[in-house]
Amino acid sequence: MRRFLIAEDHSVTRRGVREILHDAFGDIEVGEAENVESLQAQLGHGRWDLILLDIFMPGGTFMDVLHLVRSIDGTVPVLVITAATELEYVVQSMRAGANGLVHKHMAADELVEAIRRVAEGGTYLHAETAAAIARSLQGGGQTPLESLHAKLSERELEVFRRLARGRAVKEIAGDLGISDKTVATYLARIREKTGLMSHVEITRYALQNGLVD
Repeated sequence: MRRFLIAEDHSVTRRGVREILHDAFGDIEVGEAENVESLQAQLGHGRWDLILLDIFMPGGTFMDVLHLVRSIDGTVPVLVITAATELEYVVQSMRAGANGLVHKHMAADELVEAIRRVAEGGTYLHAETAAAIARSLQGGGQTPLESLHAKLSERELEVFRRLARGRAVKEIAGDLGISDKTVATYLARIREKTGLMSHVEITRYALQNGLVD
């Protein structure tokens, strides 16, 4: 049975997301956390398949909350839910280890698509957000980083490029004829060797260094 955790301080929002989850995925377990303390308690109750995390949680700063999640479970997919539109929040979210970001005003079907994609090991950004990031890069953002990919083995680089193209873990496993667990191992090695912790950082680096079209 799939297990989803909703970390959101507004009970009405939690109820709405819970109903969307049950409608889309059927027989699932849905946990809830209304603040950092209850989130930490829920993280200790076994493995979650996805965490839907509000960007503003009572009991700690947003970065503190994401770091807490990653310190307890470094691989659980995290989809950030926010009403904020500033690009800064998006970048901070991804750098801190989030796998995707959605806005609270989005339609239910788009939320379900984001959940599916992130739960399967991919990433998700709203089209408007992705466009804003692209404009930021085109407008003279940071210069390309050092050749971090030179540290990767040939197979690690193959996985790296597919991650940068937005391929999910299961898709990469199918592409390369290996298991999901092996892909996850390669991903851990990539993060360790390059210091690029999120899918957005990997994609940005790959684009800046001509590793993907």
